[in-house]
Amino acid sequence: MRSTNKWVYVLLAMAGLVMMCIGGFVLKSEAFREISGLLMGAGSVLLVLGLGYTVQAIWLNKSSNQEMYAERLRQKKIDVQDERSIRLKEKAGYKTNMTIFYILMAVTVVFSLVGVEPIVVTVLASVFIFQIGLGIYLFKYYAKRM
Repeated sequence: MRSTNKWVYVLLAMAGLVMMCIGGFVLKSEAFREISGLLMGAGSVLLVLGLGYTVQAIWLNKSSNQEMYAERLRQKKIDVQDERSIRLKEKAGYKTNMTIFYILMAVTVVFSLVGVEPIVVTVLASVFIFQIGLGIYLFKYYAKRM
């Protein structure tokens, strides 16, 4: 990892700390409550990400860890190309799609029976129809391609 990346992560953490301080200590009045909360939330995210990436960059620069990291990258490249892993990802994606399909169908029916706003039911039905159409399109696309 390049040394410039480490400084970017340190600056990211410092920006997060500054945002948290401004949101927590400077903007205390009731008029700035929403902005204060926004700064606190965004600042905490930046602080944690910056610190995490900084620690990771320092950890990866140790010589013993660089060898282990290179081995993990090599193994990951092999796993990505492995046929079994590819099939497992395809099966998991299929099962996830079918589960979401049935959940979306049930939610659409329940919302229409309960009397939720018609626009909400229409949007859910549109997503449902889009999912069916996309499934048919992708099936035909991959049937021609493979």
